[in-house]
Amino acid sequence: MKLICIRCPRGCEITVDGDNISGYSCTRGLEYAKEEMTCPMRMVTALLHTDDGVVPVKTSGNIPKNQIKYVLNVISSTYVKHVHIGDVVLSNVLGLGVDIVVTGDPYIQKH
Repeated sequence: MKLICIRCPRGCEITVDGDNISGYSCTRGLEYAKEEMTCPMRMVTALLHTDDGVVPVKTSGNIPKNQIKYVLNVISSTYVKHVHIGDVVLSNVLGLGVDIVVTGDPYIQKH
């Protein structure tokens, strides 16, 4: 399997063949390849509805890739009143140990 490492700007092309991992330039690349093969993790970004419009939010850390759709379902079914950048709108979402945090100002969604 071929992977492009996303842990640093080099973007190394890593090859994983069974237990053999090659093509990485640093330990972060090796760690990334191992993680991708055992439990891929991702940060999630989305939009959350508020009284002021919609605001961009993200997870405070990475979550297992197979949990993304469930986290997005929780975010899409959540409505909050007024928020500011940095506010935690959902704590420990789905028991995954990450929060959903506001990352931008509200804007009005046009229909």
